[in-house]
Amino acid sequence: MMMSEFTERTGIEPTMEEYHVIEEMYYEFDGDKNAFCKDFLKNNRMVEALRRLNNQTAETFYRANEHRRDAEEKVAELEARVKKLEAQLEKEQEWKPWTNEKAVKQERYDHLRSSGHEMTDDEAKDWIAQEWGFDRAKIRINRRMKTFEVSRHNYLRQNGEIDRSPYYDATDWYYVFFTVCGMEYEAYSGSLTQL
Repeated sequence: MMMSEFTERTGIEPTMEEYHVIEEMYYEFDGDKNAFCKDFLKNNRMVEALRRLNNQTAETFYRANEHRRDAEEKVAELEARVKKLEAQLEKEQEWKPWTNEKAVKQERYDHLRSSGHEMTDDEAKDWIAQEWGFDRAKIRINRRMKTFEVSRHNYLRQNGEIDRSPYYDATDWYYVFFTVCGMEYEAYSGSLTQL
């Protein structure tokens, strides 16, 4: 029996979900469409259909919750396993601080910083353009320098940043970390190093 036939015979317009339950009841009924629809109206079987639908919905919800709980437990188990494997890998990699040998040592930078004055970006750009001949428009002052660590397999990864603001004390006592056309440079007390 189609839903339209049921509606025509009973005057009831069920939802699709309700009709699926009504259809199950029809298949269980011993009789034809007309007899089923008469019996459905006479014995107010819509209440039974709604009760069945409610039970099916509750069962579906219960099963979905069980699946969700199972999935959450599996995810938690896998996350714990990943965490353990990451810790093992981290230990196996033997990460150690890495120093760019070309870069100015932190102690030297700190010493200059303690005696010099911090330059603005404009002051630093002017100084670099004048002292080293770079096009001022292409200079970008870097105030932070990335720090790295190296694994025993020589892989590098960033592990932080340090302050590398520009400082000036005298014509032969200054520091500027800057970028020109994607290349990083350090100007330090009369020397220019490409990093």
